[in-house]
Amino acid sequence: MSEDRIWRSSKEIIMDAYERIRKYQSGELLPARTGYAYLDKALLGGFYPQHAVAIGARPGVGKSYLAQKIMSNVMNVNINPQADDYVWLRCEFEMNPEDLMLRSLSKKMGKDIQDILLNEMSDEEIKEMQKCLKEENSSRITYIPKPSTVDELQNFLWNSYMPANKDKKMVFVSIDHTALIQGTGDAKRNIDSLITMCNIAKRTFPNIFFLIISQLNRDIEGRRDPKDHMPKQSDFYQSDTLGQLCTAMVALNIPKRYGYSSYMQFPQGWYPNLERFKSESRRSFRVDGLIFHHIVKVRQRSLEEIEAIHVDIMKGYERYYPDGGVVRQERPGGSDAPVGSGKPDTTVVTLPPPPPSIPLEQQYIPPSDDFNVVHDETPY
Repeated sequence: MSEDRIWRSSKEIIMDAYERIRKYQSGELLPARTGYAYLDKALLGGFYPQHAVAIGARPGVGKSYLAQKIMSNVMNVNINPQADDYVWLRCEFEMNPEDLMLRSLSKKMGKDIQDILLNEMSDEEIKEMQKCLKEENSSRITYIPKPSTVDELQNFLWNSYMPANKDKKMVFVSIDHTALIQGTGDAKRNIDSLITMCNIAKRTFPNIFFLIISQLNRDIEGRRDPKDHMPKQSDFYQSDTLGQLCTAMVALNIPKRYGYSSYMQFPQGWYPNLERFKSESRRSFRVDGLIFHHIVKVRQRSLEEIEAIHVDIMKGYERYYPDGGVVRQERPGGSDAPVGSGKPDTTVVTLPPPPPSIPLEQQYIPPSDDFNVVHDETPY
């Protein structure tokens, strides 16, 4: 086809689609699994080329950490057999890459970041740190370590990065986060230009995928009516343009931070896969130690077909939410009937929160290394 021709015949479109389908059917191409079963199900198996997914949250909720965890799973050959043929461009506009390395070290070594920075390590700990850093040193990963302009990013993609990786099975580009893109216009115009560039890129390069990290508007913090607690697509900063780009949009929420004693309001029987996280009324969710993932938009499926809400438990709160869906407490008479069992003398358990020194990124219980066993997604 001529490079300057803007149209294509229906035969060309159909033949390209047929060839792509056959490659997935034969296993020559595979979707990149994220390690989060709820997300993979919504995305028909995982990330596909020429798609984009957005993750949004208010500051400090953990959107960057979630994106980093997902991409670590994507690049893991034990989860994705074709990951050796993946590359990842990390546009880290918010966090210094060195801080990201410290966060990763803290997670892998089980040590506080301040402890890593300021305290002398034993020889064994130094060897462990070197091993962890070696794992981070990958020729498959490239960083843009400071905010760039749209023109700079576009020039790098078109003239350097994509030509060098045109034969890779997938090229992942993560942008953290959209509001920090540089430019001569106001923030809205700069973000619009970025999203336009991403949309052109995913129509131009057959193996590219975008993971976009975005802020949520602060309106979500002031919603007192339980019926309005759940995030919406419009809560994303510049949601109109972002929604046009993305195949799926995921909003994170920690309702405890807004002073809620319970979260959302819904009829009994809804969300049967999340029974253990519900309040005693079974018409709302509990809030202590919980991080809610909400799929607010998905293109290939309807929201009714998928598990649109997923819950992560912060470390230290596991006893609140046992697999059976109840908490047991010793009562004065010696009985230990389950709390919420309906027995007259059953009382609600209040467990102590984890120590405040545990950083947010260490409070997550991450997905298992086996992508088929994801925490909080087993049947209850």
